[in-house]
Amino acid sequence: MEKSYRRKMLVIGVLFLFLGASATIGVSANFVWSDNFDSYTNGQFLDGTPDDGGWEGWGGVAAAGAYVTNAQAYSSPHSVEIAVGSDLVHQYSGYSSGKWIYKCYQYIPTDFAGISYFILLCGYDGGGAGTVWTVQVHFDSELDLVESEFNGEQAPIVYGQWIEFRCEIDLDADFLEIYYDGEFLAEHAWTDTVQGTGGGSLNIAAVDLFANGATPVYYDDISLLPPAGDLVCDAGGPYVGEIDDDIQFTGTAFGGTEPYTWEWDFGDGDTATEQNPTHAYTEAGVFNVTLTVTDDDLNTATDTTTATITGGAEPVIEIGDITGGLFKVKAVIKNTGTAAATNVSWGINLNGGLILVGKATTGTIPTLAAGGEVTVSSGFILGFGKTTITVTADTATKDAAATVLLFFIKI
Repeated sequence: MEKSYRRKMLVIGVLFLFLGASATIGVSANFVWSDNFDSYTNGQFLDGTPDDGGWEGWGGVAAAGAYVTNAQAYSSPHSVEIAVGSDLVHQYSGYSSGKWIYKCYQYIPTDFAGISYFILLCGYDGGGAGTVWTVQVHFDSELDLVESEFNGEQAPIVYGQWIEFRCEIDLDADFLEIYYDGEFLAEHAWTDTVQGTGGGSLNIAAVDLFANGATPVYYDDISLLPPAGDLVCDAGGPYVGEIDDDIQFTGTAFGGTEPYTWEWDFGDGDTATEQNPTHAYTEAGVFNVTLTVTDDDLNTATDTTTATITGGAEPVIEIGDITGGLFKVKAVIKNTGTAAATNVSWGINLNGGLILVGKATTGTIPTLAAGGEVTVSSGFILGFGKTTITVTADTATKDAAATVLLFFIKI
């Protein structure tokens, strides 16, 4: 199916996201995925980079991503804004059997204009032949209606407030029910798709939030989880950050008996007992992060994710051009890093030939700004013959072959 046809069928998809807009990848009925967009920064563009939580533009096109915003939020402080240009996708794997609830909260402003879509797919390959739409729901401002595009069932749009959109999915029985603002909207077999009756597979592959050129619609607290009952938890992530930067961790739990207790193991020897703690790592690396949730009946659930930590801002010292001339050797010392360097020790040494005066010169650069450079020079040089000039600065070293002709140094 071509993308243009998918647009027409997006109505079922929009409604499906409302029922379950908070999905993550799971391989068993004990796995849970959710995203409340609070671990991202305000204004972050979700376009498929490693810190975007698995969100990407349709077909891998970065420009089709969407912005995290604090303009609206069901759970403070953030939601995701699906506006002009947005065609935001999150893929899932392992959901091929069992019962699942895909739920999200949606906010449509009172001045909304256009037609926006929520879509759930049972197959996704970026828009190719393997892309199949099971739920496609559209929101039409001109008609003030929500419509499921599989069977045309409709409901009035709720403007200016957060509403729950929920899809109850039974892959074992091949059945789907869609609810909008707590009211039943539509039902059909999960394998009944916009391509035709019985044309789909028993698989939850992806969600697609498509603006279709309409004004902003907001989504928050999206989840894909089994029906209430057994205790399950989600550690969020994967997380990324730099050394010594606070990282916001987000934990969620469902089922069991509240209240819950929370235990985080950050993989570096530190722990926390808050639901949504912050933690800073002092070393770079990839850390296994484990969340264990215990309910009031002492049942436990565990989920593991990763935190990838890179080096923070730091100086990087390099040696540039080495030049000769009358009496002296000059060298350029550069800082190509992201932080200022202080007390940079440097040296210019001549090895070989007959160097009568100026064989070694040392010094210190008090401060060298990030992106800056300084030219240093040797003392007075006098000698004869071929020599090797070695320039050092911090841990950097560079050699240059030269000839000393009394007081002239040729490089």
